[in-house]
Amino acid sequence: KSQAQVKIKNVNELPVVIPKEEKQKPMIELVNSILAAKRSDPSADTSEMEAEIDQLCYHLYGLTDEEIAVVEGGRS
Repeated sequence: KSQAQVKIKNVNELPVVIPKEEKQKPMIELVNSILAAKRSDPSADTSEMEAEIDQLCYHLYGLTDEEIAVVEGGRS
């Protein structure tokens, strides 16, 4: 099998949004809640919190409903 190759030029062109602290806080709180839940019960269902993070990210990048459908349609 050959490995995929990534060129640094292409990586540098990826749009990366670094949100202001007030937009980071809800994400950080959700991640901390997920980590705490998994620490106390590794099989804990954190899918609701994960979906909230997804929604915050979609909003952060300004995705349209159609773009969100494409992203979520790619999940198995």
